[in-house]
Amino acid sequence: MLKQKRVHSEPTDGISPILRSWGLRSWFFVGIVLAILAFVVFFTLLAGLTIPLVVAVVMAMIFHPLVDILERYRVNRTIGSLLVMLLVTLVIVFTVWLMWWGVYSNSSTIVSQIEAGLAALINLIVWVLPDETAQVLVQKALAWAPQALTGITSFVFEGFSSIFAFLMGVYIAFFLLYYLLSDWHDLCIWVGRHIGVPEKLGVDIVVDATSAVRTYFYALTLANIPVAVVVGLTMALLGLPLAIPVAIVTLITCYIPYLGAIVSATFAGLVALGAGGVWEAVVVVAVIIVMQNIVDPIITNYKASDELEMNPIVTLLSTIGGGILFGALGATLASPIAAVMINVHGKISGYDADGGRDELTKSDTAKATTPD
Repeated sequence: MLKQKRVHSEPTDGISPILRSWGLRSWFFVGIVLAILAFVVFFTLLAGLTIPLVVAVVMAMIFHPLVDILERYRVNRTIGSLLVMLLVTLVIVFTVWLMWWGVYSNSSTIVSQIEAGLAALINLIVWVLPDETAQVLVQKALAWAPQALTGITSFVFEGFSSIFAFLMGVYIAFFLLYYLLSDWHDLCIWVGRHIGVPEKLGVDIVVDATSAVRTYFYALTLANIPVAVVVGLTMALLGLPLAIPVAIVTLITCYIPYLGAIVSATFAGLVALGAGGVWEAVVVVAVIIVMQNIVDPIITNYKASDELEMNPIVTLLSTIGGGILFGALGATLASPIAAVMINVHGKISGYDADGGRDELTKSDTAKATTPD
């Protein structure tokens, strides 16, 4: 038999196949961007509900193993969920008290030290730069400072327009947290069935994502504690005031990769500059930058290298993007979410490479052809 030559048919509209391919990709990209914008708008408009939901889901990812442990010791899952929620409440109350005792109660001293640091910084600028340039920079800095403070305030408290909304958000978060803790495994199976992949693969993805997020915050907390201790000890050894408040601020801001180092270094640097001098400020800022950008990632990667492997550039860009779109909460969660997405992509690619979909198709075909 004669073999027929395969003829590649050209499009009748005269458009190049390469141009057509890039056009389709462009429209796909536009669709993805529009979907992201729609999600951002939806998240922002319903922040009073979406933020507590996100917080509850993350806390359930972190603490649901405790409920499982209690269940192994024959503790009813409902009672175990209530006990874990009590533990979470105690942790939150302790954290708020620590912030109040370390930061808010010393607010007057902090403000005076920051003002002294700004004055010393302005004097340093005037001494280094020409008079006209220094005056222009000082005027711009004074004009920009109130806007920066307003932006930082909205960045931190975005989504809570009043105390009532905040309290309602806390109530919703705890209400959701209870149901998530008590029904966690059933919810994981349900989500795995409805993410558009085979059921077993979907459940594995949900379980791996949960484990990755939990491992991320576990490793980050273990890395943040020595960083905060070293920064506080540095302030104390240099004879500077507010060592404990600076350590607390450093501990909290460590949960925001890279950007947290800028915030804590600015805060500690101004305090050190106002209370000590240029040398003290340089030492404190250098310690914070080294600890948060070198030591912290080393410890985090050592503790979470098996589940979270991500390029520092991806971490930085995802953190900035999350902060721009969703505020402080987005900046905190952007890095683990990006790591989870990378791991999910690798898991699906590996599943396809192993022929998982072909086996699933054969199984479904066999079931369809088998008589009832």
